[in-house]
Amino acid sequence: MKHKLKCLIVEKRNAEKAKKYLLKHNMLNKGYKVFGKESFIYFPILSQKGEEELKQFGTLGYASFEESKARIDYKKELEKILGKANGEMAKGYDLLGNIAIVDAEPKVAKQIGKLILSLNKNVETVLRKASAVKGKYRTRSYAYVAGRRNYIAHYKENGCIFEFDVRKVFFSPRLAYERQRIAAQVKDSEHVVVMFAGVGPFAIEIAKKVPSAKVIAIELNKYAYRYMLRNIQLNKVKNVKPVLGDVKKVAIKYRNFADRIVMPLPKESHSFLDAAYKVAKQKAIVHYYTFVPRDGSNARSLLLSFFKKMNANIEVLNERTVRPYSAKEVEIVIDFMLSK
Repeated sequence: MKHKLKCLIVEKRNAEKAKKYLLKHNMLNKGYKVFGKESFIYFPILSQKGEEELKQFGTLGYASFEESKARIDYKKELEKILGKANGEMAKGYDLLGNIAIVDAEPKVAKQIGKLILSLNKNVETVLRKASAVKGKYRTRSYAYVAGRRNYIAHYKENGCIFEFDVRKVFFSPRLAYERQRIAAQVKDSEHVVVMFAGVGPFAIEIAKKVPSAKVIAIELNKYAYRYMLRNIQLNKVKNVKPVLGDVKKVAIKYRNFADRIVMPLPKESHSFLDAAYKVAKQKAIVHYYTFVPRDGSNARSLLLSFFKKMNANIEVLNERTVRPYSAKEVEIVIDFMLSK
């Protein structure tokens, strides 16, 4: 049965961004099917404040939509598995394209895995976290739960595709917004240094967004470096130079190179501020990630103190919480301008 509903009409190239915005602001009418016609996608929307903001993606109009089959509520189904008393544990899972990762004990993880496979046709494999993040490469162990036994993720984000072995590299889908946010700030012909580049998400998303930029991507983990080479090829970017090595040793080769520096190693970024100073041009922008206590942070004062010793000044441009990390800590990012 079809119903005439208010909708957002966008070009296909803008559909992914529009959908994310609608979901984030609870404006997508999930009771009806999204459909495409010619070169446009039609999203049924829930009328509410903020509709004018949707015009950044396309136009508002009306169209006839088919009802969609009722979706199983993941949280409610998970509560049935865990019990009402443990309802707070129903927080979802990390999705890496074809692989879903849960954080639960083996027996419970098995039940959750079957639920995920029944709800998400794109998920082929469910794994569970079997250790904490550890070691200089920030990797963790994973145990097989359900589906096809596989550890190679094929993950799409912000118009890019990434391939990697989840056991051998660090990758967080929860930094997708940060990667998009920083890429959007990069100007034409900028020189960018991405420290701790991993399999290349920050570097590749910047390079694809700004083809005239020159991006140096430094990574110590040889496995992550190999996957970065693969991902550069998959995304057909020509303006990323991958470098295998220790940031502290490599930095001297790129003295005064960078207009912008990305430092996504929150546990130890403070140990590499001297390397950032070396590669930075005058008035370079630095994106500095770190963990801080939930009840307060002295990260700004630590940055000011460090660069004062270097006879340099910083101007903090932005500070925001990126994600919760543990019961006591959150990850934040501080964007600052460095004046030597």
